[in-house]
Amino acid sequence: MIKFSASEYGAENQNWDVTQNPQGNIYVANNEGLLEYDGSRWALYPSVHNAAIRSLSSYKDKIYTGSYMEFGFWTKTDKGVMDYHSISNSIKKELFEDEIIWNIEGLDKYVIFQSYNRLYFYDTDSKELNYTTDKENNYRLFKVGQKIYLQKYDGRIFNLENGTEKLIATIPKNLNIKFLLNIFSVNDELVVLTRTKGLYKIENQTLKKWNIPADTLLKNTRVFRGIQLKDKSFMLGTISKGIVSMSIDGQITSLINQTNGLSNNTVLNLFEDADDNIWAALDNGLDCINRQSYIREYNDRDGTFGTTYASIIHNEKLYIGTNQGLFYKNIDSDESLKFIKGTEGQVWSLYAAKSQLLCGHNNGVFSINENKASLVAHIDGVWNFRAIPNQPDKLLLGHYSGLAIMKKDRNVWNLDHKIEGFEISSRFFEILDTHEVWVNHETKGIYRLELNNDLLSFNSVTLIPDIEKSKGSGIIKMGHDLLYTNQKGIFKLEPSSKSFIKDSTLSRLIPHGEYLSGKLVFDKKERLWSFNQNHIAYTQKGPLNNMVTFNSIPIQNNWREMTLSFENITQLDNNKYLIGKTNGYLLLDLDKIPNNSHQLVLEKVNVTKNENSTKNVSKLDKGQFQYKESTLNFNYSVPQYNKYANVSYQYQLEGLNDSWSEWNSTSSITFEKLPFGDYVFRARSKIGSHESVNTIRYSFTIARPFYLSNIALLAYALVIFCLGLRIHKSYKRYYRRLNRKAMLESQREIQLKYIKSEQEMIRLKNEKLNQEIESKNSELAISTMSLVKRNELLRRVKKELKKKQ
Repeated sequence: MIKFSASEYGAENQNWDVTQNPQGNIYVANNEGLLEYDGSRWALYPSVHNAAIRSLSSYKDKIYTGSYMEFGFWTKTDKGVMDYHSISNSIKKELFEDEIIWNIEGLDKYVIFQSYNRLYFYDTDSKELNYTTDKENNYRLFKVGQKIYLQKYDGRIFNLENGTEKLIATIPKNLNIKFLLNIFSVNDELVVLTRTKGLYKIENQTLKKWNIPADTLLKNTRVFRGIQLKDKSFMLGTISKGIVSMSIDGQITSLINQTNGLSNNTVLNLFEDADDNIWAALDNGLDCINRQSYIREYNDRDGTFGTTYASIIHNEKLYIGTNQGLFYKNIDSDESLKFIKGTEGQVWSLYAAKSQLLCGHNNGVFSINENKASLVAHIDGVWNFRAIPNQPDKLLLGHYSGLAIMKKDRNVWNLDHKIEGFEISSRFFEILDTHEVWVNHETKGIYRLELNNDLLSFNSVTLIPDIEKSKGSGIIKMGHDLLYTNQKGIFKLEPSSKSFIKDSTLSRLIPHGEYLSGKLVFDKKERLWSFNQNHIAYTQKGPLNNMVTFNSIPIQNNWREMTLSFENITQLDNNKYLIGKTNGYLLLDLDKIPNNSHQLVLEKVNVTKNENSTKNVSKLDKGQFQYKESTLNFNYSVPQYNKYANVSYQYQLEGLNDSWSEWNSTSSITFEKLPFGDYVFRARSKIGSHESVNTIRYSFTIARPFYLSNIALLAYALVIFCLGLRIHKSYKRYYRRLNRKAMLESQREIQLKYIKSEQEMIRLKNEKLNQEIESKNSELAISTMSLVKRNELLRRVKKELKKKQ
């Protein structure tokens, strides 16, 4: 059962009616308006004039509602919100004063609204509205199959066909029945439900009492509302006694009230949804009863039962050991569990030694015979028992300070002796042959113990190295294999090397990130069970040799709330199990586990511009958002209303991060201040290990900011072009001036160089002339000297000639 309080759904306490649309969403008529529940979140839509909605009905693609002086329908927009359309507004002046719509039914193309004075017929094709009035003869409207029936204040019951009332019965006045609460079809006969007088059959145009086993209860009960379920059974909502469940032949199958879980005993309406859940609209709250659930839950509400640590079927009785003691009941009865006197305290285990039942207890070992317990071994803290191979009259037991031997003498089990040489608490232990015992201690490790021949002591005690110790680790024998489990997986003992090797196949029982406890359970059907964070898993042999199949049951740890490594499950029948939990237990029926596929629905897309501006946008069209609208919120859900349906979600935002997120239980995600660009949002869901058949998808684009828009970029380009052009012209003028200046300087330099070269040439010419002059002077001097010398010579010759003469 799932309970919803007013604080959870966000409206007033009182609820009047419930319905469901084709997509699976639940709608509730509340004093404050219309409530919508998608499996993840509630939404409240206030009614016209804030009046209480008294009736509603889902017909085709609309939700029709009726309230005080108002009726109409709601449709869901492409933005994921409900939008109201008034029908009665067209005849507002013709409504009776204080008129209230109490019932709504759809048939063919018509939707019929019923008040105490009128029937309103709304044609969904032509949108026309007509009505019939019988003010002094109040109406009651019922739909049975594809037929509409009316009951009037004067006691006549009609079948409404093509707008014509055909009398089918009259209520005898001596019965003093003013109103019928409902009309049912039972074995092709019409049966009417009354408030205080039980049920009657319509026979020969009158009422005849339908005598059923439930009459004893019904004659002292005031019924307010009753419905017939799909399986033809009945559920009756009462004013002060909760819900009465009856079979098709009138047998009471269960009573649901505040003592066993119902939020309130005043039931104003009942509704069966598409998955056979029963919704109870209560005077204070709203409850969903998982009637066809594969799990039945027993809760200890008064604190006398406690937490379940062990359970067993023995001699057609169910025994359950808790921290309060040992309880029992007959296996096939609905009777309450009875306490076995003398077993007060902590029960750790239950063991069937052939015809005898032994109870491992904090105070020792009790032998259980029917409802009597006798202490047969006074030893502190007996954890468990194991049969010793080839010695049927002896048992090995583990206790707080080691191991001990029990022996059967004259069909009575007694403590024989404690085994010397090992004094460590032995909660997890297994015996492989007569002399080899393995003990796991989660903080010390795994020990291999070798018993001597007389079982009095251990020849050797070996702590196995190279095996990782782990909180909550466990050891168990599966057939001929010994398994050790820790957070790294499941390991199998290699007999030859006496070492543990990881078994990659069995380790799939504990998926990555799901480890909770190494406690495993191997049942009589050769199923190996594990207990994880978000589910319970089991494996069993497949149809082929060396083939195993894996199965997951979505029972979260927070529903079990069991102490770590004390998880327990017991096979009651072929596919029925009992699972221990804190303050009670669960009954699991594997045959009832649904294998239905499920779909994920994108409910809403919200866009936030700033703290004070959030709007819903169409989830059908591609989103086009401004740069400031860069914070988006996505709401999605699975319309699933089973208490134990653990729905997980995973999302991906292509364009930001193409990888998928981790699985989580949050049905919404917000992306803040996304950069501009194109995005595709995707999400999928998972119940247990079954993923949704679809992946929701929403594409959107966040525009560039204005300063990066095309216009802005064009403006930037024009500005840059103009600025570049101006700079170009400035540089051109600047370089032109520089060129002119350089040219003038160059010309001046050239002129200077020319003048210098001219001057150099003149200098060189002058030097050459000087050299030539010097040369000529030298030549002249030489010539002169030569002439002088010649003259001198001539003079001398002449002188000599003169002398000779």
